Amino acid sequence: MKDERYLIVVAHPDDELLGCGATISKLKRKGCYVAICVLSCESSTRTDDIFHTMLKTHEALGVDKTLTASFGCMRFKDEDHHTMVKFIEKAIKKTKPTTIITHHPCDLHNDHYITSIVCQEAARLPQRQIGYEKTLKRIMFMEVPSETDFALNHAWGKFTPNYYIGVKKSDVKKKIDLLKEYDYVVRKAPHPRSEDNINALPIVRGAESGLKRAEAFQIVFEIGEADEKD
Repeated sequence: MKDERYLIVVAHPDDELLGCGATISKLKRKGCYVAICVLSCESSTRTDDIFHTMLKTHEALGVDKTLTASFGCMRFKDEDHHTMVKFIEKAIKKTKPTTIITHHPCDLHNDHYITSIVCQEAARLPQRQIGYEKTLKRIMFMEVPSETDFALNHAWGKFTPNYYIGVKKSDVKKKIDLLKEYDYVVRKAPHPRSEDNINALPIVRGAESGLKRAEAFQIVFEIGEADEKD
């Protein structure tokens, strides 16, 4: 696991914590390289300083690299598609990931949907550019409470977990503690982003996979071990 390199591509600050915060905590405990690419770091609907809060949480997790863009929050549909793809391509070149994690394309939030689409397109970088170092082994979708579970767009099919990463109780606690650095992200029960639910979901996913606690992902692309050279 130590040699694995992860690039997590998200729409907004806090998405990476909600989707895989406990997993990031585990990966850094295991010595993995983790970079996070955030496409929009401002929000007209938020009063807290989400950019500096994001940097604070990334530092607490031990994130190796944070890459940020300034695409309009809740306006990704109005942004230039090619420009968004190129930005993620640059992030891939800089970080050389073996695994990319991003949003599921049927998330209710339109920014999440578009992030997934442009990320999938950018991940085809080895097929489009000659000379690019081919490090990518897998692409995975994550689940974001109150977005992925409200999957009203059935054209893409709902989030179907097929890969589980076991996490410790302390990883989940760290995830919740860092989410509380943001205003109004952690809500009162029975909201999907309540502390009760954020604690419960890893137990449910753990029960599905025979683990005590886990965060779930959907692998949509994976390359097996290379054969010996001819």
